[in-house]
Amino acid sequence: MKTIKKRKKDGETITWEEQSGLLNFLQELPREVDAFNEAFEFGIHQIINPPAAIDGKADRTPDLGFVLIRINPLLPEVTYCLYSLLNNRVLQAFIGIYTGDDITTLKELKPVKDFTQGKAVLYDWMRQLVRASCEKIMP
Repeated sequence: MKTIKKRKKDGETITWEEQSGLLNFLQELPREVDAFNEAFEFGIHQIINPPAAIDGKADRTPDLGFVLIRINPLLPEVTYCLYSLLNNRVLQAFIGIYTGDDITTLKELKPVKDFTQGKAVLYDWMRQLVRASCEKIMP
């Protein structure tokens, strides 16, 4: 993790993750998911334990930002997910199918670079997760 040369008042170095708003975005994620669920009742949940692999590759999981899942009551045997990967200071998002220890990617979504605009992008990502689960998109 690279640090930026600015310093906090107590002498600690401010990291890029702090300055860019990425940490705030990730901290607010559970609250925003709850607000989305309260407004629309789609039952999206954040999982804490990351999958062991993405598309069969374990080397992608260290860059994992978050994983949100949704089970469509009309197709309960398939769990759809929205997951993000941090790559070169860009948070990329994907829709996939979550099996508990692996994610199979279905499509890539619009990435976010400006984390101050992250809330609007997150809501768009969650809408696309709901759409994918309702349309029953499969690999």
